[in-house]
Amino acid sequence: MLLSEMFRSSALQAFDEQLDIVLKVLVGDLAGQGVDDTALAPPTIVGEPRFGLPLSGWYWTVSRAGSEEILLASESLVGGSFSISQDTITSLTDALGASAQGQGPNGERIRILQREISFAEGNKLIVRVTGNLETLEERVSSFQARAWTIMALFGAILLAVSTFLARMALRPLNQMSEQVRKVAEGEAESIEGSYPVEIAGLVNEANLLIESNKETLERARTQVGNLAHALKTPLSVIANEARKVDNSHADLIQTQSDLMKDQIQLYLERARIAARRSVMGTTTDVGPVMSRLVSAMRKIHPEKSISFHSRIGLPISFRGEEQDFEELVGNLLDNACKWSNGAVSVTLALTSEEQKPARGNGIPTDAIRWLTITIEDDGPGMTDEQIVVALQRGHRLDESKSGSGLGLSIVEEIISMYQGKLVLDRSELGGLKARMLLPALIKQQVNDS
Repeated sequence: MLLSEMFRSSALQAFDEQLDIVLKVLVGDLAGQGVDDTALAPPTIVGEPRFGLPLSGWYWTVSRAGSEEILLASESLVGGSFSISQDTITSLTDALGASAQGQGPNGERIRILQREISFAEGNKLIVRVTGNLETLEERVSSFQARAWTIMALFGAILLAVSTFLARMALRPLNQMSEQVRKVAEGEAESIEGSYPVEIAGLVNEANLLIESNKETLERARTQVGNLAHALKTPLSVIANEARKVDNSHADLIQTQSDLMKDQIQLYLERARIAARRSVMGTTTDVGPVMSRLVSAMRKIHPEKSISFHSRIGLPISFRGEEQDFEELVGNLLDNACKWSNGAVSVTLALTSEEQKPARGNGIPTDAIRWLTITIEDDGPGMTDEQIVVALQRGHRLDESKSGSGLGLSIVEEIISMYQGKLVLDRSELGGLKARMLLPALIKQQVNDS
């Protein structure tokens, strides 16, 4: 816009200068003819052939001051006249060399320049020269069209170059982001690749953090194992000695030692889960693990009919360790087999249920899909009060069934570590329905069947 305005201003100035040259030629020619305005002759040379073209918009006139009577006119005017307002005449008269706009005999827009000539006897003549302003506007419009085209082309090139430079500059960050994703999804153990010096330090620190996390995990596992072995033997000795004594104190010691075993098992399990969950990038293929668990339960409980259904068409992974996944499904499936009258149903599906994970768990929120595992049986089921009691550690609803009473509480502990959800409800089969919601990873687009 600035270039267009500058061009318009420059072109208009050149246009006025051209008219001024013609005006000076006319004035000089008239001055050389003398003072008698009744014997004026048209100038022989004007220097612009367009003054001879009919209705070209390029006109000149010589008129007597005050009366506006035209004494001489260019051939291009062909006996007509151009219109000019009285205000314009006044402004042109008051300002030497001033210019204004008017309208020609053919309706065209014209640019007017005038000069007043005074003779010794007091005669005054008005000399006006006009130029076709539409020609100037066409020239300006043509320049504007070319200028906008060139600027648009330049802008497109500048945008393309800027985009290319931005992509080149951000390529290392995109590469690093991809490597971090692979680490988070278990496809890589560290951030690999060469990076510019600006982010190389960040990559090195991130790799050190990942390695430190792994070392912390190994130390935690070792300490948990050592603690378990250190406590199991003394407790076993105490329990065995208590069984040899037949009195109320021995029963109390036996009960308390069993309670200590259960508590140690629970808190060791919590420590093990917390240590494993702190490591990024661990995933477990759901299909093979589920098939293996169902097959094992069919062998352990051959009298039960266990049906397995998957509503997922492509492979799916659990965002966690295989041992945790086996413990989750194994506990619930074993409970269902123990309490069922003969029928147990296991169903896998993807859910659109909104479940926001907590911050700082190493899982990108927008990448999470949720896996639903539903296990149902045709047993007696539970009331709402019984569900609350069953989820408390160490509580058993039926002492005739084997177990420590820690199964459901451990399941809930593991699920909470993964920001999942466990829901117990009445099944359509008549017994209990346990529904787990767990974070999952799908590398291809999957549609629920």
